[in-house]
Amino acid sequence: MRRDVNLYWCGETASSFGSVFTAIALPVVALTDLGATAGQVGLISAAGTVPGILLGLLAGALADSIVRPRRTMLLLDLLSAAAVAAVALALRHGVASIVWLMGLGLVQGLLGVLLGSLYFVHLRQLVGAEAIGPVRARLQAGQFGAALVGRMLAGPVIALFGSEAALGTDAASYLLSAMALLGMRSPDRSAAPQTAVRKREGVRDAAVGLRFFAGHPFHRALLLFIVAPAAAMAGAATLTGPFLLSTVHLPVGVYGLAFVLSGVMGMTGSVFAGRLLRPGRDARLTVLVCFVGSLVSLMLLPVAAGPLPLAVLCAALGLGLPVLFGAVANVALVSVLTTDVPETMMGRGMAALQVIMSATALAGALAGGYLGDLLGVRTALWVLIGAALLVVGAVGPAAVHAARDLRARDEEAEKSAADTADFAGT
Repeated sequence: MRRDVNLYWCGETASSFGSVFTAIALPVVALTDLGATAGQVGLISAAGTVPGILLGLLAGALADSIVRPRRTMLLLDLLSAAAVAAVALALRHGVASIVWLMGLGLVQGLLGVLLGSLYFVHLRQLVGAEAIGPVRARLQAGQFGAALVGRMLAGPVIALFGSEAALGTDAASYLLSAMALLGMRSPDRSAAPQTAVRKREGVRDAAVGLRFFAGHPFHRALLLFIVAPAAAMAGAATLTGPFLLSTVHLPVGVYGLAFVLSGVMGMTGSVFAGRLLRPGRDARLTVLVCFVGSLVSLMLLPVAAGPLPLAVLCAALGLGLPVLFGAVANVALVSVLTTDVPETMMGRGMAALQVIMSATALAGALAGGYLGDLLGVRTALWVLIGAALLVVGAVGPAAVHAARDLRARDEEAEKSAADTADFAGT
């Protein structure tokens, strides 16, 4: 198991390294080569979320019914490599356009829908529910470390060799991820239902993951804590390129360096989360606090102004600190859902979350682009962050109360189980 977890870490780390090159290259291509507006950059960002909204629930049901998730993930990696390589060739021959970039977002979003659900199904298959928090933290730390290195290299690579070289790096990283999956030795078999009847029932019950978030008051409040910051982050991500390149006037060659601190903060948050969220500890309050922290620290981004070094430092903190809080929140959220969602519906539960996040990202990206064109980039950032803080502030007290109620229920259940075991022993 340890060997396969190490390979999984290597594959995910390589994939994260390559994805950073595409994430940085696309706004550079759109803004500097194709003359895109903030609204068009928003459309490019939104394109990747559409498949998750339309197909996310079915993808979750499919993930729960796939008996060999690793084999399916390997195939999806190969398809992703082919899609990115095709756009790299289009850039190389000068035929790429805004439509090409939107098309890449759609394809990556489509493949990512199923990959996102299978990621947790496969991880739980490898390590079990008890160890998933620390292992998830380790995987996330590797991803942030790879992203850190990628952000340091992406700008110079684009400046020296062109955006097609950055996309080619991403395509190669998908191939490395596929090789890591291929090298694993543990059985590739999940607890998915194996009969056709059970599979059809799983598809008809695809919306069960959404119903989970409508159940307990904590899960309903948690949903708002997820949605409001995610919308603000998506809008801010859409506006970050125009803000740094057009408002702060950051040179393209050092554009990626503004995100270097994000990698450091992500690694720090992941390591801290792995220690904070060991088995037996309640992660619910941690999720709530960290989502609020990510929003408050995001306010440093629109503050960036003045001399270029000072503006870049302020923007880097505005990009990095939300990643620190987000890294802890992501690990804590996985721990919460692994505890609260039954194993047989893990794929559907994660798919429901992915659908919610995709819809939120779509709304946030479009709102960010629209507000950027209407109000200006800096003002749009303030509006997005302020609206999200109002939402989490309104539901915060109820969320904390519900989290404490769930914790008390869990402790009572543990006490009852211990009493039953003592009685049986006597």
